[in-house]
Amino acid sequence: MRKIFFFLLSMLLGTTVQAMAATAPDSVFVVKDGRIVSAYEIGKDVDNITFLHKTVLTGNCVRIGDETVEMKSAVVTYKGSYAYIYLSPTAGLTTEKQIAEGSYLQVAVTTGLLGKAVRLSKFADEYTDDDFMRVMYFDMDKYKKDENYESVMFATDDWSDYFVDGTASISMADGQLTVNFDCLPIDGGQAFLGQYKGAFTEIAQSPYHFTVDGKRMEMRAAFAEKVLYGTAFYLTPGNIDRANDLENCYYYARLFVPESNMDGSKIDINGQKEYELTFVDNATDVNNPQTISVSNGITGNATGYVSVLKNADGTYDITIDVEGMGRTADRQLQVRYNGEPAPYDLSVPNEFTVAGADPVTLKGAAMKHAAGLYTIYLSTKTDAMTAADASSADIVVTVPDGFVNDDKVYGFSGTEENAKISVTYDGVKYSQSTTSGTAPVALGGNAKLTVNGGKINLDFTVFGAKKYSGSIKGHFEGNAAQL
Repeated sequence: MRKIFFFLLSMLLGTTVQAMAATAPDSVFVVKDGRIVSAYEIGKDVDNITFLHKTVLTGNCVRIGDETVEMKSAVVTYKGSYAYIYLSPTAGLTTEKQIAEGSYLQVAVTTGLLGKAVRLSKFADEYTDDDFMRVMYFDMDKYKKDENYESVMFATDDWSDYFVDGTASISMADGQLTVNFDCLPIDGGQAFLGQYKGAFTEIAQSPYHFTVDGKRMEMRAAFAEKVLYGTAFYLTPGNIDRANDLENCYYYARLFVPESNMDGSKIDINGQKEYELTFVDNATDVNNPQTISVSNGITGNATGYVSVLKNADGTYDITIDVEGMGRTADRQLQVRYNGEPAPYDLSVPNEFTVAGADPVTLKGAAMKHAAGLYTIYLSTKTDAMTAADASSADIVVTVPDGFVNDDKVYGFSGTEENAKISVTYDGVKYSQSTTSGTAPVALGGNAKLTVNGGKINLDFTVFGAKKYSGSIKGHFEGNAAQL
């Protein structure tokens, strides 16, 4: 039980308190239900007692420094063991996407902390490593004006760089959301506090999930590959649109079930019905990805079942519930999916993206080879590039001879040969010389080029381009006009 200490001034208390105060000068008293139940002498029984300041706010608002922003909308979502609370100064918003289009306050908190009064300086002693809370305010206007803008925030595992202490509590009861937080800044820091009590839109947690060893994640992407006698499904919590990116996801699973077994019945993995299940873990050890496979007669100590139901509308209901996998027989995988999977297609479209925006199609390419350097010109306008088109190309990539046709990716940093690699986009040349030094325009970049007669296969990336606050990535495979 947490004890609340109060300093009591004898002039404000009755005779009973005066008598106790007389016997215990310079003391701290413990008050329960309006009565003093014990006293402690400062310097002897207790010392270094501190009380957090409390700033009074009016209404539903957030204060950052001297600025106060009224909060008019609230949305609550759930992902795994986390609740995400969003507050917005715009009224009438009901989705996370709507709120993220402008300024907003976000609270990310493990559900076990809901309804708890959290004090930052006591957090490590009172809660476990699995408990977490982060409060962040993002100002869209400042972000648009200043590319170096940083959100104001605190988290229970990293708060002392900006704050001396703080309190926070989040609860939902009787159809109302209550948010309170108040941080005491370090000298020279800015205040950060807020409160909200009112209606909110609650977006229920999806029943479809990808759970690994008890860690629940949202089931985000599925692909279907037609194979002999059935379909192989690729399922992942990764936020991807293409099957090519499966290997870049933390986890994914491949499940094969013959067409004859897609009736929704449970297929015991130790039974007679045919199936294949492969689980790929790229997260536990990034240097040594783990692959665990079970199938008829090859299950080790694993138990559980898989199930696939093929619906008339082209959708599928898929369930995986298996435990005891792997050499140590301690890996668990539970997956629930419903929907129409995308085709399992490993081809890469000719396109590029800037800072995660919608991809832009690349229609044509031209190539010049001179002085030990390949220069590739890419166009979004024409598929039959001429010398004139090359002069106004949308993207230009250069790669030295020594880095071509070995199927390897080469970065900007390194030797003098690496310094010859460059990617030019929107009038800015990104290379070793421009991504290093005192005023770098990006964090780095790389390229991979294969040339076969009049055809090329090119991948390029610019990491963290400052102008766009994101990366520039692209691919082109096909004919390239010779210049």
